[in-house]
Amino acid sequence: MKHGIPAHRGLTTFARHGANTLARHGLVAATLALTGHGASAGEFNIGTGVYDITGPVAETGLFGYVAQQEADGLHMRLRARAFIIQSPTSGKRVVYVNADLGAMFQSIKLEVVKKLKAKYGTLYGHDNVMLAATHTHSGNAGHSHYALYTLASADKSLFGYSSQAYHAAVNGIVAAIDRAHQNLAPGSIELVQGDLLGATRNRSVLAYQANPDAYQSPHDTNKTMTQLKFRKDNGQEVGLLNWFAIHPTALSMLQTKISSDSKGYAQSFFERSKASDYGARETFVAAFSNSDEGDVVSSHGNAHSAPGYEGSPDEYANVEVDGTRQLQKAKELYAQTGQRLYDRLDYRHQWTAMNGFVVRPEFTKTSAKTLCTAARGYSMAAGGENGPGSIPGMYEGMTHENTNLATAAELFLTSPLAGAILFTFNVVTLGADDPCQRPKPNMLATGALDWVPEVLPHQVMVVGPLAIIGVPYEVTTVSGRRIRAQVLQRLAGQGVTTAVIAGLSNSYSGYLATREEYQLQHYEGASTEYGPYASAAVEQIVGDLSTALAQGSGINDTGTPLDKSNELRLERPGVVFDDKPLFQSFGHVLNQPAASYARGAKAVATFRAGHPKNNLRTQDTFLKVERLNGSTWDTVANDWDFETTYTWRREGIAYSRVDVEWRIPPTALPGTYRIRHFGHWKSGWTGAISAYSGTSRTFQVN
Repeated sequence: MKHGIPAHRGLTTFARHGANTLARHGLVAATLALTGHGASAGEFNIGTGVYDITGPVAETGLFGYVAQQEADGLHMRLRARAFIIQSPTSGKRVVYVNADLGAMFQSIKLEVVKKLKAKYGTLYGHDNVMLAATHTHSGNAGHSHYALYTLASADKSLFGYSSQAYHAAVNGIVAAIDRAHQNLAPGSIELVQGDLLGATRNRSVLAYQANPDAYQSPHDTNKTMTQLKFRKDNGQEVGLLNWFAIHPTALSMLQTKISSDSKGYAQSFFERSKASDYGARETFVAAFSNSDEGDVVSSHGNAHSAPGYEGSPDEYANVEVDGTRQLQKAKELYAQTGQRLYDRLDYRHQWTAMNGFVVRPEFTKTSAKTLCTAARGYSMAAGGENGPGSIPGMYEGMTHENTNLATAAELFLTSPLAGAILFTFNVVTLGADDPCQRPKPNMLATGALDWVPEVLPHQVMVVGPLAIIGVPYEVTTVSGRRIRAQVLQRLAGQGVTTAVIAGLSNSYSGYLATREEYQLQHYEGASTEYGPYASAAVEQIVGDLSTALAQGSGINDTGTPLDKSNELRLERPGVVFDDKPLFQSFGHVLNQPAASYARGAKAVATFRAGHPKNNLRTQDTFLKVERLNGSTWDTVANDWDFETTYTWRREGIAYSRVDVEWRIPPTALPGTYRIRHFGHWKSGWTGAISAYSGTSRTFQVN
């Protein structure tokens, strides 16, 4: 049975902090804190941290669209943003990390917890650490140790796994947690919510409307933004943690730059407003997490959406629209006085064996049902409206009743995903009919082939009146409502009045559609792995976790996750060597910027370069835009800023060149500027990797 932090640690922590609590707030306040009610300064110890998790930015895959995108540069760096909250009275603590990833794969969670245990003993583990992904579709791919997601990560070379991307994510997440741990100090947390209208729409309206409870809400997506504000007792503002449901697909399936997309835009500009310093051990951290976004897309669209969902042909303009909407709402909420969270903190976590899981009648609304062996349906190949598939004849709504399976199989075999399967396994094994999955016609037998995790993590954390529900799915709107309702019902007696879903947490297992949505087999239903009662099963699981929290009891795991970290994986070969023309050096400027630019224009410089895989420049930059200030140069932009883009391209066998683009903002100060590029090149003779840099001529901004 699992009960969280041992009691002796809570007593030790209270002994350390209790005297200060009594001195600051008096006996009455201390008594209120011990009983879990009331609010006063220093209700918690809080710490925040941020760290770089950017993987390779060239000749590697992007995860999200399954479109064999091959990265050729960087738009905005990816980061992990960590929050630690500790109760001074019980000693318990929770860790929440928001990472700029397409999905939080189980491989990452297992390795992060291993490293935390090696460093901190039993202080941090699966029970009290929640890792969530923003779901950017332009982040690095290749992190998973399961075949389906490796195949979905394949670039044009058809290789999907990337050890560089995996280790960058794991090490960066651990580093962010380390920083948050080092920064723990007494502080308070405020909760505030508000609706962000006009930013999102439901992409599967017919499936949504099939739910009998769909019309209990005036909106067909979750419009509520939930936000926490972190402030230390010394008055220092240290963080914001925000949840809002939206697919971060402002960048389309045809763009090829690593980017944190609209969530990253909001994070970056909020942190910019607080003068955050990513190199500092402690700085202000703004995390924009995702929620129940399964059927939710931007109302603005992207450059290559399905008809009726189109955005601007300008990829970056779409990011700005979606990011600005979230940023402005977050700033509005941040300016409000929120509900102070009181000193109650607890958590429950379960590893759940999903194949064969029995769902009780109270959740199925009929008899007890057993979950199916995992599989994906043919409508998955049709894609979503924000990333439509390209296989003629594949469409949303393909069921046993309306689909010629032989024809559908022939069509699928022409797809890039089938090509990647053939490249990896030399055979494409299509799913056999499974009555349990009906009306879904199985396209891929992901469970039988061991292509997806079968033991999944589910988690509920309670901080004061807030419950954070961590699930490894893309949860549809109605599924999310039902899950939150289960948690709120069971924890109402504990003072919990708000529940938020942290989607894509701790692992990844596709979508979670309701039984009613599943019958229609839109993209979300076809991508719901464990059959028509999967959503009901998750209602039951998180309901049981919440009951255990309310009763103060433990809960048992029903399975053990597989650790596949030592298995052999094929990945794209690395850099053999870098070369250059005889009379050029690495960093040589091939094309200089113009002599002057107006604000709103694009300044571009081209450099002779090495391959960016030689050094990821973690916690550093591939570029700088600098402005002359007297006799010194001030940095005005780096490679993590929205206004810059780093583009790499190969010439011949071993030559590389890099374009550095600066989209000059309307707020840029007039003056003298220059562009700099930083990189590393690899010797073909010794294998040594050496740093280089290049600097453009100066230019004027008028």
